[in-house]
Amino acid sequence: MDYITIETTIKGPGISDEDWNDEFEGCNCENECSIESACSCLPEKANNYSDDFRILAPSSTRLLIECSDNCSCSLLPTPCRNRVVQNGIKKKIEIFSTRDKGSGVRAEELIGAGEFVCEYAGECIGEEEVERRCKEFEGKDNYTLTLREHFGDRIVKTFIDPRLHGNIGRFLNHSCDPNCEIVIVRLGKMIPIAAIFAKRDIESGEELCYDYGVSGIEGPNRKPCHCKSATCRKYLPMSATPIE
Repeated sequence: MDYITIETTIKGPGISDEDWNDEFEGCNCENECSIESACSCLPEKANNYSDDFRILAPSSTRLLIECSDNCSCSLLPTPCRNRVVQNGIKKKIEIFSTRDKGSGVRAEELIGAGEFVCEYAGECIGEEEVERRCKEFEGKDNYTLTLREHFGDRIVKTFIDPRLHGNIGRFLNHSCDPNCEIVIVRLGKMIPIAAIFAKRDIESGEELCYDYGVSGIEGPNRKPCHCKSATCRKYLPMSATPIE
């Protein structure tokens, strides 16, 4: 399928300019951005990354915010420790043809546990656009990733679709025992992006995979899973609706 290559997620249909441009104020750190310096971009009172830029204890309940151009650390002579995803892909990875799963992505060098792999970049779109595209492309592969976050009693969903605009992240396959994981990250503004990090050390030549999640559909009519892991659930996760 033809698509336009992008480096990071862009605004798509159904997302207002006001929401997309809702930026954070930024920190006033004069030295390294860390909990020791009381960096305001670390609201969880925990550092996001180690000194060698590896993610520290990712969690679905954690608010991970990177520093932005609005932060005073932009003027520091040394690289800010709290800027990883926004700096783009640093590890060598490539698209290749798998035996049973179509295209996939593999490492071309060792990727250490906690290192950033790539963003799952696409168009950030609204709920109505998700449903519209589901009908337009009915019967074809669905690439839309749903990010779910709990804010008090509310569940907030963000939809990222790389079908028309995307990057290498769209080619990562599912595994029931994955070596990568999706982490929700905010790059200086409220609307998040999906970042892919290594869960463990990944050898050169190893396929990169993450768990697509719990299936909303049961029964034998789903697509078979070919991850070949010891904990394989036999079928690929599938949503009952396009906005799950």
